[in-house]
Amino acid sequence: MSYRIAVVGDQDTVTGLALAGATYAHIHTTNEETLAKLNEFFDSEEIGVLLITHRVAEELGYDFRRMVRTKRLLPLVLRIPDKTGYVPKVDELREIIRRTVGAEIMIKKESS
Repeated sequence: MSYRIAVVGDQDTVTGLALAGATYAHIHTTNEETLAKLNEFFDSEEIGVLLITHRVAEELGYDFRRMVRTKRLLPLVLRIPDKTGYVPKVDELREIIRRTVGAEIMIKKESS
């Protein structure tokens, strides 16, 4: 089975990722609408990856964090920066890998 990608965020981010191939897209307007759409995405068997901008995830707050904690294994939820950029305190992808593998993966740069 092949899985699809869903994206939630501001208009520019969602439009760009939809043009790049994201199958499902939702432009955040109100918290209620976005939480309802996230419920649909989490219930879908087709979606394997959900991309959500950091700013939208932060605006949704506790409700979003609760949804992520209680969801099935899929979709994998990744927070991404929007057009204004964002530098998270913790690299979420690295944290997911650390929890899954059970070890920290270090990348060393070789000097030339």
